[in-house]
Amino acid sequence: MNTHVLVILILILACATSYAAVLPTEKPSMAVKVEAGSYTARGHGAKVAQTVVVPLDPPEMVTVKNEQHVLGDDKPQAYFMGTGLNKTYGPVDINTRLPKAIAPETVKVHSAEDGGTIYEEGKDYFLDHDWGGLCRVETGCIPKDTKVFFDYSVYLQRVDAVQVSKDGKVCIKRGVSAPVCPEIPSADKDCTAVANIYVPYRTTEITGRNIYPLPRKKRRWGDYVTTSGREYLSNTRKSLALNQPVTIVCWGDSVTAGGSASSRDKTYVELLRSRLQQMYPHGNIAIVNAGIGGSNTDSRREGFDDEVLALRPDLITVEFVNDAGMSPEKIKANYAEFIKRARKKNRNVEFIILTPHHVMPEWMGNFDKSIPAMRKAAAENRVALGDTAHIWDNLRGMGIPYEILEANGINHPNDLGHEFFAETLMLLLSNRW
Repeated sequence: MNTHVLVILILILACATSYAAVLPTEKPSMAVKVEAGSYTARGHGAKVAQTVVVPLDPPEMVTVKNEQHVLGDDKPQAYFMGTGLNKTYGPVDINTRLPKAIAPETVKVHSAEDGGTIYEEGKDYFLDHDWGGLCRVETGCIPKDTKVFFDYSVYLQRVDAVQVSKDGKVCIKRGVSAPVCPEIPSADKDCTAVANIYVPYRTTEITGRNIYPLPRKKRRWGDYVTTSGREYLSNTRKSLALNQPVTIVCWGDSVTAGGSASSRDKTYVELLRSRLQQMYPHGNIAIVNAGIGGSNTDSRREGFDDEVLALRPDLITVEFVNDAGMSPEKIKANYAEFIKRARKKNRNVEFIILTPHHVMPEWMGNFDKSIPAMRKAAAENRVALGDTAHIWDNLRGMGIPYEILEANGINHPNDLGHEFFAETLMLLLSNRW
């Protein structure tokens, strides 16, 4: 066979190969284009004979009529303060408003159940269009300390699945709508899901950011549990193995305190406690939760001696998603300072730095700098690292929108997110290796 013929055969075979994908439509729409060709998703094959465009439903809405409140004068600040409408709050963090759940164009404020005076936004009341908080305008017509009525709608979010039947037909398996943490639907019998589509609040078109292709091979989040510096935990691990007293202080913010877990026993600190006790049934293990909501390493500086070092810890775990807004230089300086202070009190004290979970996309801007800084701080100070962020970084590759793991829609992980922290810590402290 001469070279010319060989090149022609290679070109023919290349053209015959199908590189199929689920894509946005050329013109923005609430639909996806499913290309013809072969798909492999989580080890299962599917074949689409002809490219098709399949529509998706817009996000579902919940409508409320005649909800009564006394409109206060305090201006709302994002997820707190001001007057909040009931359905703008999450089901877990019941005092935290959900971002962009409100449909601001639907809000109607009126003086009586049957209508009465219709008040004017901007003149009589202020409405935060992103968070749904309201307040009375002092110069407006809404009487002070008087109940008024509210009509409004809020969006829910959802995950749908693109599935292919054995005979090559494509359809959408619609997920169940929820205020937060919607579940990913399973494919129907004799169908293969090839992609998940995330439909958050206010979705009006499907873009590449909404489409989550499923991986060719089956993956689980446990494959991405990553740690380093286990050798820097030799004292703690030896004491655990010998059933000697061990005090662990979990130092952190609202996540460490237990924020948004469905129950106390589902928080990562309590999961760590129960699993260490199970692994070391005769151990003498004390775990202290030193998490304070809204704090970071700057705000905890003065309290470090009393809140942490006074407990004489053998091991300190560090979780501060609130540090993620700091500069890399600030993060490294702070962590070095606290490690040095602890070692001055007890030269054998050990540390685990936990990299944080992801938060709402609008707040992720500095994570690409802050998380590497935390990793460097662990290496430079010769302490262990529980790289929980690595799990979150890889959720898209598993077809999972990370936002559905935010139990308050903002910055608190759900039970599975707490599980990520617990499993990462157990990998460092267990007797498995």
